[in-house]
Amino acid sequence: MSVNWGGYAPFDPGVTRPLHEATKREARSAFQRLMAAKDERVAVLRQLLERNGVALSSEGDGLHALNNWFRSEVEGATGRLLPIWYGVVNDLALFLGDAIVATSPENLKWVMFDKGSRDIAFQRHVIMGFSGVANPKYNVDIDRLVATYGHRIIAGEQVATEAFATWIAAAASKA
Repeated sequence: MSVNWGGYAPFDPGVTRPLHEATKREARSAFQRLMAAKDERVAVLRQLLERNGVALSSEGDGLHALNNWFRSEVEGATGRLLPIWYGVVNDLALFLGDAIVATSPENLKWVMFDKGSRDIAFQRHVIMGFSGVANPKYNVDIDRLVATYGHRIIAGEQVATEAFATWIAAAASKA
C-alpha cells in the first residue's frame, strides 16, 4: 500500500458521534454542511487520485480504475478501516452518489433520511426518489455500501471487482 496522501484531509461533519445518536438539529446541520461541501470534496478526491495516477471518472475504464485503486489500496486492521480511509469512503460515496443521481436527476436526490429512527439509514445522507420500487422509503446509502466494501476487502473476503459500476447500474434500473 503506497498512497500519496499529499495534503488530503477528511471532511469534518461537525458531529462527533454517529448520526443516529445525534439530535435532529445536529444531523440536519451535518447533512447541510456535507451537501454544501460536496463539490469541494469531489475535487479533493480528484486531487488525491491524480497524485496516485488515477483519473476520476464515473464511466467505463475510469470507473474500473477507480474501483481497482480502492480495492488495492484500502487499509485497515481488526475489522475497521484506518481513520483516513473513512474520509476517502465519504468522498467516494459523494462522487458515486452523484453518478447515481445523474442517471435520473428528475427523480433522484440526496436527502437526510428521517423516515424512522429504527432504520439503519436514520439521519444519514442517502439517495431517494426511486420510482421503480414499491417501498417509498427505499434508499441507497452509498456511503455505507463503500464502507462495507472496504471492510470486506480488508477482511480478505472475495469482493466484486466492478462493484462501483454495478451499484450505479442497479440504482439506475430502479430510478
